Amino acid sequence: MKIGKIRYWILSADLLWVLGALALAIGLRYAGATNGMSFSEHSRTYYLLIFTVVPTWTLLYFEMSLDGFKGGWLFPAILSKTIVAVSLLMVVVLALAFLTQHNYSRLVLLYFAPVFGLGVVGVRCLVRYLVTSELRNVTDHRCVILGNGPVAKELANKIASHPELPFQVVGFLVPGESETSNGFASSHSTPRAPIKTLQVLELLAQENVHRLIIAMAQPDRAEVRKLIAECRKASIQVFLVPQWYDLDVSKTEMMEIDGLPLLSLQEPNPSPIGFALKRAMDVVLSAGILLLVSPLLVFAAAFVYSKKGKAFRTELRCGKDGIPFGMLRLNVDRYSASPERYERLFVRWSLTELPQLWNVLRGEMSLVGPRPEGAERLKHYSEWQRQRLKVRGGVTGLAQVHGLRDQHSSEDKANFDLQYIFNWSPLLDLSLILQTVWTLIFRGLAQERPVPQTRNVRTVAHDYVSREVVDADRS
Repeated sequence: MKIGKIRYWILSADLLWVLGALALAIGLRYAGATNGMSFSEHSRTYYLLIFTVVPTWTLLYFEMSLDGFKGGWLFPAILSKTIVAVSLLMVVVLALAFLTQHNYSRLVLLYFAPVFGLGVVGVRCLVRYLVTSELRNVTDHRCVILGNGPVAKELANKIASHPELPFQVVGFLVPGESETSNGFASSHSTPRAPIKTLQVLELLAQENVHRLIIAMAQPDRAEVRKLIAECRKASIQVFLVPQWYDLDVSKTEMMEIDGLPLLSLQEPNPSPIGFALKRAMDVVLSAGILLLVSPLLVFAAAFVYSKKGKAFRTELRCGKDGIPFGMLRLNVDRYSASPERYERLFVRWSLTELPQLWNVLRGEMSLVGPRPEGAERLKHYSEWQRQRLKVRGGVTGLAQVHGLRDQHSSEDKANFDLQYIFNWSPLLDLSLILQTVWTLIFRGLAQERPVPQTRNVRTVAHDYVSREVVDADRS
């Protein structure tokens, strides 16, 4: 089944579930009622709700990408988007009911919202199960990635996060420096010994591979062209990641001029209205959150003050356009070799970051956006990475809900940050705020693990790549 069809099937299931959720809500509300009205008579009074929900949900579905697969399968993201979308849906229903003076039972609406939301999440979980079950045993989807650079690694990670894609990565071909240094690295077993170029097709046949994805910085080398030609003769489907991939972080448009493909890079053009709306949301939401958590923040600040004599600390960070500012934090050393128990607790629940809501109110930061980094890191930014400085830094962001923190590389975070910038919408911000809440809850309740003292994140990441890819195959 094609990906586009899957998304339309999910939308169709959602719209059918509107009727099911409404029927359940009416049944729960009027179960045991003695007014003599039948279920069908009760249902007729809610016809306007159906005509309101169907077009509104369809609009939200495409605007918010509610299919559950775009951006990678992530359950907290699906749950957050569903909550935001259902909340907006009920606002529209209530507003239209008020304007038309149509009386709905409040209990029916109260039952309908969670029942419909749970059904929507259930539909996506069911579709994921069906899709993965269908693709798991399809041998035609077995593929190998040619390349060992960051693009190849990112591609493998993206494929792993998209269960609906017809790709099953079984290994990597890694170009070596000579014809005799070729080899193959399986993603599920110990790397094999180097092999020669002439043995590549034999290896692909042995591994039952039907697809080859080329993810190299220079795919025009003579041996790569030879491999492509041989693969096509052997009926192995070849895919190619375009060069200058790192520029392709926004929407693209493919054109063709008499067989010559052209890839158009669409630059984002955020409107002044969008910036004003984001700023208004930042002020309102940060003020509300600050008011809500103020007792907790006051307690945490007083406790830190009693321990260290100073409640807050200021860290120099670079915001929009690289302008430096002082980012507030609780006076807790997050990287201490032997932190006290209260420090570990504050860091685990991110209480140390709450003072940054004041930075948001001052206009130095945003609630959601790329995480601000220090001036020393900015010195090593590439032109591609500097694009994340087009907007204000955020208290949270897309990279943070995917588990990336200050100690992770700027390049890894830039991939998510630029996706956020080029796909920004107010609804995306609300979704990411909810995802941050889930992330904090899961991280806070998780069992605390000892932090290794001798290995850093860069070492761990290097080890991961080493297990997946060996210096082997010059195709």
